[in-house]
Amino acid sequence: MRESYYDLLCATLLGLGNLFMFMGYDSQLTIVEPVLRSVHDGSPYTIAAHAGYYGAAICNLFFFLTSLAAPCVLAMLGSKYTLLLGSALFTLHLLSFQYIHYLLYYGTSATIGIGYALFYSGHGAYITEHSTKATIERNSALSWALATSCLIVGGVIVALTANNPSDVTSDLANTPNATVTEGRSYRQYSEWEIRLVYGVFALFCVLSNAIFALVPTRNVTDSIAAGFKKRQDNFVEQIKRVGETFIDARTLYITPLCCLLGFSTCFWVAAFPATLIFSKTLSGHIFLSALYLVTLGSGEIIMGMIISFASKRIKDFAQLPSLIIGSIMFLAAMVLALLSTPPEATYSPTDAPTPLLEPSPVIALVIALLLGMSDNSFNTARTVICALIIPGKIPELYSISKFYQSLLSTVVLFTAPFTSMPVHFGIISSLCLVSLFCYWRAVIKMRKEDKKEKLENSESTDSVVTQADIVE
Repeated sequence: MRESYYDLLCATLLGLGNLFMFMGYDSQLTIVEPVLRSVHDGSPYTIAAHAGYYGAAICNLFFFLTSLAAPCVLAMLGSKYTLLLGSALFTLHLLSFQYIHYLLYYGTSATIGIGYALFYSGHGAYITEHSTKATIERNSALSWALATSCLIVGGVIVALTANNPSDVTSDLANTPNATVTEGRSYRQYSEWEIRLVYGVFALFCVLSNAIFALVPTRNVTDSIAAGFKKRQDNFVEQIKRVGETFIDARTLYITPLCCLLGFSTCFWVAAFPATLIFSKTLSGHIFLSALYLVTLGSGEIIMGMIISFASKRIKDFAQLPSLIIGSIMFLAAMVLALLSTPPEATYSPTDAPTPLLEPSPVIALVIALLLGMSDNSFNTARTVICALIIPGKIPELYSISKFYQSLLSTVVLFTAPFTSMPVHFGIISSLCLVSLFCYWRAVIKMRKEDKKEKLENSESTDSVVTQADIVE
């Protein structure tokens, strides 16, 4: 197979594995808070009312704790089997929803945090092993667009398995220890509906396990990873390398973007979707959560296609230009969300008025499209800069980027049960502007170092030629 086709095949398979895995996990994150609240209403001692937020916080806490050790596992297993092990832990978590209990739920939430750390460490290594400097932008955008298209299929699954609200209330009323109140103003999920939806999600996750078990391992010629062939470091040496990367000034430049991703991901995957269910004005639209997922995924794909197309024609488009475009769209989405959402709707059922705009499905879907497009640009910009800014320490930098992302996600999710929309807006908008400035500084520094390296190589070549002339 031609090398150009081979690296495209590898990026596509990586994206498809992501697609099937996150089809289950990311899709369920947008409904897990109201789903577990429904279980709590039927059986309060089974699980807490805000277990959806707490479980996601535990996941991110363990993601945070294990991120810096993940490169050690990667060094032992290689990128393929690190991907496989990480994805298997995702499957385990989704299967736990067939029998919901707080011990099982919180326990598998911890294991999926470990799975996240392993998966992203393997993902970063695999894409650099199968990309060159010329194809990393295209492959990153393609892989991420395929991965996030899972939201479209996930939305279809949620829509197909949605019950009529009256059917759900009737079903819940017949469960043991039911505490359903009349006139409830938010969407409810039945036990049958939960098992069906999460069973389908788990099945797709099993397909991702199969894909990662079958992906090819041969590196492409002149891959980014080829410049730093596998080192046989022991555990202590590997941790030392992580520590050196951690305090590198170039790492500090991209830290705000990693923190922004932690905050923004929590917003589009948990906080804003909750408002679609907890806001009384929107709670009657039972397919809105499904349409939100479909629109969000469409935004991810559209932006992925734009970046892939533009990267072939505009040098370094997937770096600062795409981040600027993504930041503008993200800030626009945040302004719309602030003006059209009751402040308390991010964590509690409410019929309170909005600051300015009346909530509507159209506004919610416009916000979803903008959030999806901006998320793709943020993640692509992060992937590209991590692959280029510190040559020789790419796996360590990927792990550190996820360390910061998971740290912020943990804080956000633990505080989500009492964080209002204006607070989300103020913090995340400020962080977006800081991230943009620091990324710009990182790109300038990287380009200066590239020019310096090219100049040194040119002088070295001229010196060799001069010596050869003297010998002759």
